Parts: sequence; C-alpha cells; structure tokens
Amino acid sequence: MVDVATVVATREPDSSEEVGPEPTLGVSPSETEISAGRRRFITAVVIGAAAVTIPYLWMLWALWSGSPDPLRGVPYDNFYDLQARSMFQGHLNIPNGYMGIEAFLHNGRQYTYFGVFPSILRMPILVLTHRFDGKLTAPSMLLAWVATGVFSSLLFWRLRIIIRGRTIMGRAEAAAFGVLTATIMGGSVLLYLAATPFIYSEDFAWSVPLTVGALFALLGVLEHPTWGRVVASGLLILAVSLNRTPAGYGCTIGALLIGGWFAFGREKATRRRWALPLLAVAIVPFLANCAVTYAKFGIPVGLPMADQVWAHVNAHRRNFLAANAGKAFSLRFLPSTLLAYFQPFGLHVTSIFPFVTPPTTPARVVGGAVLDQTYPTASLPATMPLLFLLGCWGTVTAFRPKGFGRIGLTRIILVTAAAGSAGVLLWGYISERYLADFMPFLIVAGGIGLIDIWRRLDARPIRAKRITLGVICLTGAFCIMANVAIAISPVAQWTQAQTVNYVNAQQRFSLGSLASTVRHGATVPYWAPAGQLFATNSCSGLYLSTGNHMKDVPGQQIQHYTWIPVERSPDMTHVIGITFHGPASRLTATVPLLTYGASSLVMEPAEPGYVLVRLVNSGTSIPWPSATGWHVHIRLLQRKYKMTVITDPNMNQILVTWYGAKLIGHYIGGTGPAQVAVTTGATPQPLVSVAQLPTPASPVGICRSLLRGS
Repeated sequence: MVDVATVVATREPDSSEEVGPEPTLGVSPSETEISAGRRRFITAVVIGAAAVTIPYLWMLWALWSGSPDPLRGVPYDNFYDLQARSMFQGHLNIPNGYMGIEAFLHNGRQYTYFGVFPSILRMPILVLTHRFDGKLTAPSMLLAWVATGVFSSLLFWRLRIIIRGRTIMGRAEAAAFGVLTATIMGGSVLLYLAATPFIYSEDFAWSVPLTVGALFALLGVLEHPTWGRVVASGLLILAVSLNRTPAGYGCTIGALLIGGWFAFGREKATRRRWALPLLAVAIVPFLANCAVTYAKFGIPVGLPMADQVWAHVNAHRRNFLAANAGKAFSLRFLPSTLLAYFQPFGLHVTSIFPFVTPPTTPARVVGGAVLDQTYPTASLPATMPLLFLLGCWGTVTAFRPKGFGRIGLTRIILVTAAAGSAGVLLWGYISERYLADFMPFLIVAGGIGLIDIWRRLDARPIRAKRITLGVICLTGAFCIMANVAIAISPVAQWTQAQTVNYVNAQQRFSLGSLASTVRHGATVPYWAPAGQLFATNSCSGLYLSTGNHMKDVPGQQIQHYTWIPVERSPDMTHVIGITFHGPASRLTATVPLLTYGASSLVMEPAEPGYVLVRLVNSGTSIPWPSATGWHVHIRLLQRKYKMTVITDPNMNQILVTWYGAKLIGHYIGGTGPAQVAVTTGATPQPLVSVAQLPTPASPVGICRSLLRGS
C-alpha cells in the first residue's frame, strides 16, 4: 500500500496552494518515536530553564544586598497592593498622596495608570492578611517568569507541529530548544527586570508571558478551532488587556484578523462559524480595558498625560506635552527609539567588571524630537543576538511566498506580536526595560527560525548539526553573560550596601585597574558616564554614577541624583530616637529634630494618630522632590522610634529614612554642621522627646584603597 506521506511528499503543489506538513522519508513515524521526541523536548527545555534559575533568583532576591529575601522590593512596589485594597471597597482610586508623582488626578481622586491584573492576582492573599502588603512584587515576578518558560515551550511545540507535522525531534534539535529557552529566561531583558523588583518591572514581567500565552492560544484556534481554544484565547487576551494596554491592543488586533480570516473563507468554509466567537474574543477584552480606563480617567482610550502629578511639578514634562500636541505617542520618536533599541553595537565593553554594560550615556535623541525621558539603554541585537537573529530568520521564513507545512498560519501571529510591540517605538520614553515589549515577537519568530534551521539540517551530516548546535550554544551563552552583566550594573534604586558590594567585586574581578579610573575633586559633578567612580578630597565620600542625566529634573540635579553613594564620612549620618509619651493625636506643635545651617528638619501633626516630617528652609524653592515626607503612623507609646538622617555636603543632599523606608530625599544648602535637637530634661515631660543615638560605623576603606592604588 502506498504511504500517504509519500504521496504528499511527491505531489507537486498547485501554485496557489501551500505545501502540506513536512513528512518523514519512506515511512510515517510511530507514536513511540513521536513520544520519544516529545520527551527529549520537555527534558531539554526543563534543563535550559533550570540552568538559569540560580542567577535569576539571585537577581530577584539578593543582587549585592548580602542575603536573599524572597520578598525583596524596591520603591515604588506597593501600587498594585493599594489598588487591590481599593478594589475590595468597590472603586479604583488610591488614597491621595500614596503614589507621589506617578498618580493621575481625576475628579479630585488619584489613580494609577498600571493595570488591574497584578492587583487581582494579589487579592486572594490580601483578603486574608495585611502582613504582605507591599511585599508581593518579587513573588509575582517569579510566577510571571515561570509562566514565561511554560508558555514559550508550549508555543514552540505547537509551532513545530504546525510547521513540520509529525517529524521526529532528535537530540540535537531538542538541545537547541533548550538553549533557546535558557536564553529567553536567563539571557534576555527578563534578568534586568528581576534586578529591580518594583511596579515598572512587574508590569513588563507579566506582559511577556500573558502575551505569549495569548499568541499560543490564538495559534491553536488557527490550527484547529474549538470552543476550549476560543475561550482560552479570550481569557488570556483579557488578562493581557487588564495588565498592559499596548500588548492588549495587539492581541485584540490578532483576534480580529483571525476572525476576518475565517469570515472570508481563507480557511475551510466550515470555519466561518468561528468568526463571530473570534469577534467576541477581541471585543470583550477591549471593552473591559476601556471600562477600567474610563473608571480611572473619564476617557475610554488613552492616558490624560497632563493630569499626572508629574506634569504639575516638572516643567520638562509640560514642555514635552506641548511639543507633541499633548500626546506621549508620536511618529517623530521613531528615529530615536529605533536607534536606541536596534543599533547593532548598543553595548559598552570595558576591562572593568562586569565588562559589559549598557552605553554609558543616555540614549540619543534624533531629528530634533522632544522626548520625555531617555536613559542609558542597551540595544536588542547587541544583548540578545540569538533571539534577534533567529527572529529575523523566522520572519523571513514565515512570509516567503511558498512556505512549507502550514507555516502561513504563523503570519497572523507574527503580525499580532508586532502590533503589541509597536507602541514602545512610538512612545517618547527610552529605557532598558522597554525591550521587554519586543520579547513576544522574538519568541514567536525565534521559534519559527529555529524550526526552519533544523528542517534544513535534517538531510545534512551529523557534523553540520553539531556545528550549528555549537554556534547556538555559544551565542546563547553570550546572551546570558551580557544580560547578567547588565542586570548587575548600578541603577538609581540601589542601596548603599548594594553599591559597596558591587565596587568590592569590581576591585576583585576587574581585568584593568579600577583605581586608575577614579576621578577626584572637591565637588561632585552633576553628571558623569555610567560606572564612573568619584572620590572627594580626603575621602569624605566615594560615589558611583548611574549615567542618568537629570538636567530635565532640576530638583534631582541639584542634589546630584545621578550619583549613588559608596562610602560617606561617618559624621554625615545621624540616628535620631523619637519617643511619644502620649497619643500622637495630642500633638499640636512642631517638634524640631535636626538643624543644618539655616535649614531645619521638623516633625508636625498630621491626621489623627499620624505625624509627618518636613524639611524647612532647604535653600531651594523647586517643588519636587517634596520636602515633606509621607504620614507616619504612631502606634506605641514609650517606644524609641528610630529615624536616620544623612546630610551630605558633597551632594548638597539630605536623606531621611524611617526604618529603611525613604521619607525625604532633598537638596540642602550650606555646609552645616548638622545638630540633633536633643530634648533636655524639661518639666513637665514633653509629649515628644528627641535623642541622638549611636551611629553605626561607616568606614571609608574602599575610597582610601582606591586612592592608594591610583
């Protein structure tokens, strides 16, 4: 009997017909052989994910901090929790003042522009306890990372079935998919997101797996529509739409395209009945997104950028909106964003550990456009070459006029993924984390590219397969190395402990002399390239630059916000003990805490049971950053509350923290000295007493060793 696969293989296709699934030669593979290939694939992707788990967890939980913390977070990291608490009460507005400059004002209330999906995800925990409020960002991102691996693997397997049918997967091909999985999970921008677990990273961390999951489900509908696949598509697109709007719009466009594909009979005529369900899959999530947007901002689509608190306090944001007709999206941004994200050499290579970093200066603005913000940003081809090259190969393969198998089905999926990525190219803001918006497209296109490469290698000698696998392994290893290096490089959110450990590692592991790169002077400059160390005279301070240019944020520029302190002279730090001898609700007068020249740090009454800390006469009238801290709840009497105040004349900065949480970061003029307003033995005992507590040791050994080395 003639084998059907042989007939399909030998029949010449009509010019208007797509070639059918690629057959094996001679005989069809048995179920045992197919199952063996599936097991190889599963084993390879699990090993690939496991290989990068330790570096990912170290980024997420520790990153130079000295000890792992599965609940590690970086401010702002509580917006989703606050939003969830509001949703329990039947609304979306968050208590005024809790979101700072990120809040959007509407009808006297404040809202966050971040989606509701991560808030919904938290609700089963938050409904039971307040213990984890503000501590769920890292666990949420870990769950998103696992979901990325799962959905990517499922997508790869479905793509291979659609493109190559029942061909057997060999060991080398399975290993290549394992390397691709490791590259996605540990050799991509996902590591950079994990390094700074706050809301901005969590937003992207969930956008990637939810979008990939929606693409996987839509591809299943194209392959063989069933009610289960249609419903799964709708739920995943709904989740995407409630998490990140641009990605949700892309998936909505994809569902509409598939519905139209069915409606116009591009597939079998019997599939026309699925057009209306696909229309619902597109429209329902879109309307849900519109409903949330309307509830927050009074408009169904878009963001009222002028209503954000940041636009009220920052002149450059207002200039940015005025230059772009009030919009944050524009085609005029394309030259700048394309250059930043797609330049082939968007990396900085140096002999100083970690050897590979993003460019040391903010992304360049091209063509006279006015952008909101630009940061030092590494490019996609330079940091993720395996995904980029496979993605280029897969895109060309999918859109060839006469494709093999049913590869034509992937074209709509690629268009869908591209539509979800397009928003970041039109957005007037350039940052490393925005590379995550390209990940769903790269995952789909990269999977297609790898499948096609191995299809072409099937008839080649084993040596060709080994060489190809070796190249894939080396390229994937570079991706992992480069993205680990980028993720461990300094950002503004680092603590001083993280910075100290990082510089110590630079001293140990650098190939060149770290000491020879240190700049010296009496005054810290307002800006320096990323990674630059600066030592003030007599080692009163050692500082590390992030490379961020704060010229458009004068309040941060004058306090040298581009610099992270590595070491400071011990006399800059003051620990203040504050004891309440009666209820905080009885506080009616201002309590002096510390003076610094003409400036004063004081405590004032706030709402009943709360107090606030304010810096008076700082030396500047710039409205932001605020000279007033958030409200502190005083629960216990006769307890010595601890506040740490750092007055740094090298940076003209005062930093006030309450048990490690930042209350105030502000400019402070003059040279001091700082004096704690200690309460003397007064009769009767005052409501609040202030004491100066011992200051932890703060050596400047790194600075001195670097100066000796230079």
